[in-house]
Parts: sequence; structure tokens; C-alpha cells
Amino acid sequence: MRSKTIFALGILIIIIITLISALGYFVTRKKDVSQEPKFVEVPEKNQESLLVIKEEAPLLPEKKEETESLEISQPTTTLEENIKPLFDLEFVFIDLIYPYIYLYDPLEGIIKYLNLDDKSYKELYKSFSVYFPSVSPTRKRLILKDNKEWKIIDFSFDEIKNLNENINSFKWKNDELIFFAFDEERGGRILKLSDFKKAPLILANLNLPQAKIEIFGDNVLIWADPLISPFTPVFSLNLKNPKSVKLIFDKKVFPSFLSSEDNNYLFLSEEENGVFVSKILDKNFKEIKKFNWVSSSEKCTFKKILVCGVSLNNVTYEEWLKLKRASRDKIIIYDPQKKEEKEITLNGNFDVVKPNISPLGLIFWNRNDAKLYVVNLE
Repeated sequence: MRSKTIFALGILIIIIITLISALGYFVTRKKDVSQEPKFVEVPEKNQESLLVIKEEAPLLPEKKEETESLEISQPTTTLEENIKPLFDLEFVFIDLIYPYIYLYDPLEGIIKYLNLDDKSYKELYKSFSVYFPSVSPTRKRLILKDNKEWKIIDFSFDEIKNLNENINSFKWKNDELIFFAFDEERGGRILKLSDFKKAPLILANLNLPQAKIEIFGDNVLIWADPLISPFTPVFSLNLKNPKSVKLIFDKKVFPSFLSSEDNNYLFLSEEENGVFVSKILDKNFKEIKKFNWVSSSEKCTFKKILVCGVSLNNVTYEEWLKLKRASRDKIIIYDPQKKEEKEITLNGNFDVVKPNISPLGLIFWNRNDAKLYVVNLE
């Protein structure tokens, strides 16, 4: 009897020790923590992991000192370690109005902006069928195509307006939306939406089924969509007195225009005598600079300084628009006031879209992998 009691006590002690060991393992083992999306570390900044915190930031940024100032003299080769992804995820890049960067996340179906200074973000619109999103320079309005419907959002009123137009091309002039629309019944028209509570105002009727536009000062430049008609005249419509359309150029071949932010210069790329060229024009449309390289408005930004992605493998504008070939680019930076040019060679497969100079460095979207990158310019 005594031996059975001792045996039973021994079994009980073993069970207790086993339970204590198991409990200790589960208490002390390292737990898996789900990972929030992170900013990727960038040079010359705090090297801590920058977690995105979901909180609203002010609608309008504080006025900062002008950051687009750059000494550009000698060509520069940028090493691979000086080019880093800005984020560890793929996004559709909308715009950068520093410190706010506007993105569309196709996996979540959300348009959002992120503040690159305080790492906050705000969700603006949710849909899995968003096309052609664009934010106004003041950040007060956003236009997009949701499935087949064009919509404009006014954040001052927190309202969405259906435009009920077949829009081919649009540009912002501060909060005003200038756009070209076409339908079989009404034909081609240039319209302007200023007052969010009212219908768009028709500025002019044009005999064009598809067109591209650019704002240059108080004028709207209008030309045929190069994918429909590569040979096209270029017209101008004065926004202050839109009574008539003026012919600016008799014929351009595959033209692409981009106005500087101060409206002093106009960047033009075109095919000329069988060769693609890029130029800068003044307010009177006179050529003041001709480059030995070519780019397009989609691959450039023009604030005070012109910044462009330039193809190294000679991808033409038509090929790029039709997605026939992927471009492998370098970056050209040109200051029209100082007449200085800088070249940045990118070691990698980069098809540069919307390159922007910022306090973090030069930020651009790579169409080849749908990621944003930052280049350290120092």
C-alpha cells in the first residue's frame, strides 16, 4: 500500500513539473507581431523605423522655404546605394506637394496622402476601379475616374460631384479644373469648373474627337491626342477672353508640352525632321534652349527647375504611351535661369515618372516596378 502511494505521488510530481514547464514556455516565448507598412529608411534622415500612424493632418501645409535650389554644374553618376525605395510597398503615384505625397493603393483600393514629415496619413477615397487620379495644387480638390464615371471631390465641402462628361484631358489652374470633353451629340469642348456648386462652364467648341491640353499662364494649349493623330496643329485659348481660338503652331509631330510653375517657360518635346528633340520656349513661344536629349511631360516636372527622366535605350514617346517597350532612364536636371544642367545616371532598371526635388532628395515613381524611389543628391 505504501509503495502504491509513493508511486502515485511520483506521477503527480511529474505531471506538475510538466505543466509548469509548458506554462513557462508559452509565457516567455517571443510572440509574433503583425507588421504595419513602414517607410523605408532614407539617407540624411532619422534612421529609426518610421511607422505610419493613422491620424488626420491639416488640409493645407505650412508655408516652407523654397527647397528647389540646387547647384548643378558637372555630370554626376549616382551609385546604387544612393537610390532607395521610399516605401516597402507598391503604389500608384499621384503627386507630391511636399510634405504630402498622394498615392493610390490598388490592393486596398484607397487613395490616401501621407505626410513625409510627421508620418501621418489620411484616407481620401475608396474604390477598386480608380483611374487617372489627380490633386489640385492647393490640395483642396481631387479628380478621378471611378469605373466609367468622372468625379471631383471638394474637401472644403466634403462632397463628391459627378461630372457627367467624357473627359479626354484635364489640367488644374489652382482650384479650377480645365478639361476637354467629347461626345457624339455635343462634339469636342473646352470646359472650366470653378464653382463646385455649379455646372462646368463651356469655354469653346472644337472639332476634335480627342485632345490634350496644357495651361500656360492665362492660355490653354490644345492639340490632337498623338495616339489618334501624331500630326497636329496647336491652338491657344485665352481663359480671360475665351471668344476665339488662336493657332500657335501649324503642325507638330508627337508633341508634348509642360509649363513651368511660374509660367515663364514652356517645355516642348516633338519629332522634328525625323528626330525626337526637346526644347524650352519663352512666353512668346520662341525657342530659347534646345537639348540633345528627349523626354515628355509625363516623365518630367517643371517648377523652377526642369527635372526629366530620359531614355537610355531610345524608347520613343509613341512606344512609351502604348506600353510597347519599357524605358531605362537617366535623370536630367536643368535650371533655365542659371542655364545649368546636371545628369544623374541611375544604376538599375528605372522608368522615371514625375521626378520631384524635395528635402529628402529626388523622389520619382518607377513604372517598371510600381515603386517610389528617392535619390540622395548630396
